Amino acid sequence: MPNKVSPLGLAHSAECAIVEADAANVTLSDMGLNKVWVIPLFTFIFSLAAFLVSYVMAASLGHVSTFWPYISDSGAFPPESCVFGQLLNMAALFLAITVYLRHRQIVEFYWHRFKQVGRWRNVSCGLLWLGYTSAFGVSMVANFQENHVIYVHYAGALLAFGCGLIYTWAQTVFSYMMNPKLARPIVSHARLVLCLLSSVFFVSMVVFGPILGRQPKSADELDGQEGFYKWSGHEPNYVEHMIGTCSEWLLAICFQMYILSFAIELRHAYCHAPKLKLIAFLDGEESAVSTDVFDCCVVPAKILTGVNPRHHEESSSDDDYKPATTEESRESFRRFNEDIEPTRVSVKM
Repeated sequence: MPNKVSPLGLAHSAECAIVEADAANVTLSDMGLNKVWVIPLFTFIFSLAAFLVSYVMAASLGHVSTFWPYISDSGAFPPESCVFGQLLNMAALFLAITVYLRHRQIVEFYWHRFKQVGRWRNVSCGLLWLGYTSAFGVSMVANFQENHVIYVHYAGALLAFGCGLIYTWAQTVFSYMMNPKLARPIVSHARLVLCLLSSVFFVSMVVFGPILGRQPKSADELDGQEGFYKWSGHEPNYVEHMIGTCSEWLLAICFQMYILSFAIELRHAYCHAPKLKLIAFLDGEESAVSTDVFDCCVVPAKILTGVNPRHHEESSSDDDYKPATTEESRESFRRFNEDIEPTRVSVKM
């Protein structure tokens, strides 16, 4: 007598077959997760596109000066403000993803590869949220124009540049700690240079921009109408103003180049697709939730194999067995589920 195959065993085999089929047919290239190094590249591209495209549009429409205006001035008036906001929001999104990838890279390096424990995990988690804050500041700069909500715009710029500067310094320390196993020393040296330049440009932007490089008081009433005040070069604090605007541009470029450098290490990394597990589903009534696992296991069996489990269980030999049709499988599973009542847990919604 051959061994009888129970419906539970059949369902389990079918479920395993589905998993094996998915593993065989789905590759990393199909999921688009084997080239994570393009994420920091996208951050760099969208950021520069936001700066340059909005500047060309604003200068051609006469909204800003043609020579070194502030980055935010180029995205203050429509239609360039729409392009500036959209591109910069995309850059903020990819920046947040890059920050997360960098955090996971550090965890993989210290724990999964070398089984090292210590304060590095807490520090990396803190830097993760610091990077998220910087990305949130970039989004604030994109969505709150300075000619409408100047204080919110300045707060976003402070979060973007300030938190970003602290983040880059801390990541430089991690880069030196992980040399030479994860990156070459020249990469860490380049990041150190970018951090030093960014610090100098940040200080000069704050000092020579809103403090020493303020526009003439007689021009304050022009702002918010048809464009910002256009510097002619004869103002007493014109040099300080130009130092402030140039420092902002150079600071933004240095920061984006630093983020782009993460692509060097991410070339040898890939990500798994996130997994979604169903733990509950509606059970007929809107006020109840069922955690019936048995039904979830049986359904793939009838879809994949089209086998009638009741007929297969009652068969006495292999010669008596024949695959059931789709309608027979559905009817058999319906009767089988009616005979065996699974345990259900109802939760009020």
